[in-house]
Amino acid sequence: MRRLELSEDISIEIHDSRSYGNKVIRESIKAMFDIARELKGRVVLVGGWGVYYWVSNVLGYNGVPSIDIDFLARTESFDEIREVMKNLGFQSAGFRFARPVEDLVIREEIKVDFLFDEKPSGLSFDTPFASPVFRNRYRSRVHFEVKDFGGNPIADGKVEVAFPEVILALKFDIYTHAMDYPDDKREKHWKDVVDVYSLVMGFYRRREMWRDEGFYLKRDVLRELYRVKAYRPTAIYRVLRESPYRDDVRVMLSDYVGFGVFEGRLFGRRLRELENIASASP
Repeated sequence: MRRLELSEDISIEIHDSRSYGNKVIRESIKAMFDIARELKGRVVLVGGWGVYYWVSNVLGYNGVPSIDIDFLARTESFDEIREVMKNLGFQSAGFRFARPVEDLVIREEIKVDFLFDEKPSGLSFDTPFASPVFRNRYRSRVHFEVKDFGGNPIADGKVEVAFPEVILALKFDIYTHAMDYPDDKREKHWKDVVDVYSLVMGFYRRREMWRDEGFYLKRDVLRELYRVKAYRPTAIYRVLRESPYRDDVRVMLSDYVGFGVFEGRLFGRRLRELENIASASP
């Protein structure tokens, strides 16, 4: 049987754009910790770096570094956020903040999105998932370590990160309600599939750690988020089936993240299980 390998464009992205030696990744890591420090108690990490924390620091696999940074925030913190981002060298660019990475031949930017509980301005972006995260404390203040593949520390710091159920709900929502998001939120759909698989199957494989809770992800959190806005976990499986990068996803999860074997059918069953649990009547 022929061994699958990464396609050329994904290989370049993983071994160049998303490598730990890339200045963009280094700047993204630094910016994440700087923002978390300056806005302590005001923002909660989600998105790709949120996935990275749970996958690498908790589950023991290799997370895929993120380029962009995503935080949840309250509308009341909007003015403070703008001031902090300005002081950190970021400029407002529509609904996000951006800062160019210096000394690169090709212009690259670090982009930071804040998803508010309510829109503080016409160009801002909101999500109904933000309110329960702050109200119900669906977040943890953690010591976040970023290490390279050799286990050598790159950076670390204190960050408030959303529960994995919150991060998953946001990922599912992007593909359940595509019209609610800008197109570029789905531009790296293969990365979203890798992230979702890493969390869902990672927690399933490590379920003995949460044996007393009866399930590998918290049912009450899944249901409360679904009550706020319905989402379909199975939407991500459709993305996987239709993606021209599905073989790349298999290779990434087996070899890079470290699952060893890609269990596609089991992944599909787990997503259906999540959907049934989230949508179940209380």
